[in-house]
Amino acid sequence: MNNNYVIGADIGGSHITAALVDLASGAVVDDCKFKEPVNAAAGAREILDRWTACIGRVLTAANTEVAAIGIAMPGPFDYPGGISQIRDVAKYESLYGMNIRAALQASLAFSKGIYFENDASCFALGEAWAGEGAGCSRMVAITLGTGLGGTFLRNNEILHEGKGVPPEGYIYHLPYKTGIAEDYISSRWLLNEYHERTGRRLGEVKHIGELAEKQDTVALALFAELGEALGEVLAPWLADFDAERMVIGGNIRKAHPYFLPALRACLQQNNISTSIHISSRGENSALSGAAWICRSVLVTHK
Repeated sequence: MNNNYVIGADIGGSHITAALVDLASGAVVDDCKFKEPVNAAAGAREILDRWTACIGRVLTAANTEVAAIGIAMPGPFDYPGGISQIRDVAKYESLYGMNIRAALQASLAFSKGIYFENDASCFALGEAWAGEGAGCSRMVAITLGTGLGGTFLRNNEILHEGKGVPPEGYIYHLPYKTGIAEDYISSRWLLNEYHERTGRRLGEVKHIGELAEKQDTVALALFAELGEALGEVLAPWLADFDAERMVIGGNIRKAHPYFLPALRACLQQNNISTSIHISSRGENSALSGAAWICRSVLVTHK
């Protein structure tokens, strides 16, 4: 197994998941996959201890030396440097300015490489390698959740500029209506709008999905509006990029029966032929994508 496997980790706002990943296929080894809750408002030591514990469980279960560790990390973050720049977002603020790579190498007693990449980009890379985007040369990956993530890939390479690629390669900040895209395409928008239109405050988007399943007219209308908004934001970029596939992930993807028809109709009206795929791998795509970052470095330095 030596040098044929790496560890992929995905850090979310309330947890960390880590697993052994096969470098040949991008497959996640389920017997070596663990999840730990994390209090993102805790002090730096407590957060790092939780991350270390989870990754350490994978190292123990693997029972072999692994070639590297890749971590899917939310931003803002200095990914090449391994330094957290997260602040003013109510999570992981105690880590601001800290060299996370050095801290984890010390706590894990791990002398090999630890590499970081944006969590939405890792999802995209994982889907391109071992998911719905496999075999596709021009792919756009979208994550629908608390925020709006977007990644443009050409031959499994993340693009931050070029024809058909929005500024910095992101879509959340694209102008839309009276604000930006994320203002209208996110769980925050769905929850706020449902409250605005009904007076009922719901805690999670899944509750709106459950209401849509029961044919609640407001819930159905909101998902249709979200789908249309996503289509209007993406249409010009999908056309200029000549995207073959769009892969959708994130928690809102589970409500795809209610937003896909409006999204497809909008793209069709704009003569966009990009096929739309819903991720079925969930968190495994981010884990595979984090491992892909390691794979890219290891192959380069072989």
